[in-house]
Amino acid sequence: RIGEYYPGLSPNSPECMDRLGVSLAHLESKCTNFYDSAEVERVFYAEIEELLLKFFPGATDALVYNHDVFDKDYAGDRTEDQDKKNPGVNANYANIVHNDLNDNSGRVRCRELLTKNLRNFGRQQHYTEAEADAKMSRRFMSINLAKPMETVEQYPFVLCAWPSFADQPYINNYRIYDDRVGETTRFTYRPNHEWYWFPRQTPTEISMLKCYDSVTDGSVSRWSFHTACVDPTAPANARCRKNVVVRSFVFF
Repeated sequence: RIGEYYPGLSPNSPECMDRLGVSLAHLESKCTNFYDSAEVERVFYAEIEELLLKFFPGATDALVYNHDVFDKDYAGDRTEDQDKKNPGVNANYANIVHNDLNDNSGRVRCRELLTKNLRNFGRQQHYTEAEADAKMSRRFMSINLAKPMETVEQYPFVLCAWPSFADQPYINNYRIYDDRVGETTRFTYRPNHEWYWFPRQTPTEISMLKCYDSVTDGSVSRWSFHTACVDPTAPANARCRKNVVVRSFVFF
């Protein structure tokens, strides 16, 4: 846990995000059905944008642009469909340590959203290239946020803190779609990596991890590698994590 390695650093603070690439926030959502994409986009996206603007000092704009629901037991018809660009329910959990973006794709993805609304399920954006240049000339971050639908008993998120891999080269991984090419990153193991998790995360606890930060002077974390894992201390009948994950950009 974060307090064991960084006494005095609260996980519920923007300082924790700046130092480690991860934070925890509180939210009591008014969204009643996270399996209904339309309700999530209408209600939950706006709640998360408001949370981000309040959480990060100096933030001037926040854009939530898509989401996934993770539920390995889901048997309905609202499954995620990447080919049709539809968000939805995903029964597959990430078992590979990764980060969603890299130095290049963080900027590319932001520009795609601002100027083309490419795979944007949130508020529509209408920036010219010049206006996007101006907005992106200031600091901006990509933040993923995860809200459990019930207290997490098994298969929690785990996150690798920025200081333990900041000097490490990363490996590009390409995701090719019919309308865009995404770039995610991976890295190789070393024994001094610092891993954190939020045990028994509750439905009002929102975990936040950084996928990209435009600041490159070394003063803040750039991103956080993450995955999910089996908790060996959980009971044999522990329920697998069910949660909603939203992806966002925050502008300063």
